[in-house]
Amino acid sequence: MAEKLKTRNVRKALENRTPTLYQRPASINPWASNRENPKKNGSVWIHMKPRKIIDQFSKGAGTISTTELNTEFVFLAPLNLNENIVHQWEAYESVASRLAQKIRSGVKLGAEVAAMSNVFGNAADLADSAKNIFSKNSLSEGAAVETFVNKAYKVAPNSRVPNIKVDTPLYYTNSDRRQIVFEFVLFQENIQGTSDESILIKPIQELMKFSSPDLKSDINIDFPYMWDIRTRPKEFIKYTTCALVGVQPTWNSPYINGYPSSVNLQLTFMDLSPLYAGTIEAGSIINVISKEEGDAMKAQNQLTSNANVPVLRSGRSGLGGR
Repeated sequence: MAEKLKTRNVRKALENRTPTLYQRPASINPWASNRENPKKNGSVWIHMKPRKIIDQFSKGAGTISTTELNTEFVFLAPLNLNENIVHQWEAYESVASRLAQKIRSGVKLGAEVAAMSNVFGNAADLADSAKNIFSKNSLSEGAAVETFVNKAYKVAPNSRVPNIKVDTPLYYTNSDRRQIVFEFVLFQENIQGTSDESILIKPIQELMKFSSPDLKSDINIDFPYMWDIRTRPKEFIKYTTCALVGVQPTWNSPYINGYPSSVNLQLTFMDLSPLYAGTIEAGSIINVISKEEGDAMKAQNQLTSNANVPVLRSGRSGLGGR
């Protein structure tokens, strides 16, 4: 019971705390390169900010009610950033293409029937022979079936494969949601006032917590957090509604004072928004609203639901007479 209560208090510990910035590596100033100082040769940083999901509504592209948190992860961008946009196109099965498939099957079947007829004289003899061979009495002997197949194989000519093909156009069916994978390297920095745990362990544990649901009651859960991902100082990568679907740390030796010397951290984010052309620049098609707007929407939905519920009144029945 104590463990269950502890699990239910994780969300409160994440949300009711002072503003927190997880910057890695902590020894490099992420603000050295910005628009005000273009001459400084700084680096690209990945800003990852979780947002608490209050409610989700499914209608069209959907609506997500969220509230802001005071936590942000700022990691130095890896050497390579790879995005992959995947669309699904399929061949259109027209009447002509389906007819060509039937013709191919029919020609092959006709060639095989003709070859078998050469063994038994005509199709009628073939049917009678097959019926006799595959009867229970003959089939139990085994040799009759083997004789039948061997004889047909030896005399049957090669079947011609029809060289017909109908080209069909491709038509669009769907687009996969955007997905991006970051591979960060965290290492012991030996900075005064920091510990190896705060540099290597704590950020990864926090990312795991933010990516996971939380136990609210025996059967109710709190949603995992939604993420806003942007590159700084230039936003050439922008995801405003995405889920952290994978957290994979690889702890590397040598182990110093009980801690790994470095960690290879792989984070996989998937966009919650369907992929449209506008998603690339806007970052999202899903309607994201604040907690207050979500509460108002919930109240409106409740009023609408109550208005549609039939009211049963006591008194005379309109069906049974007086």
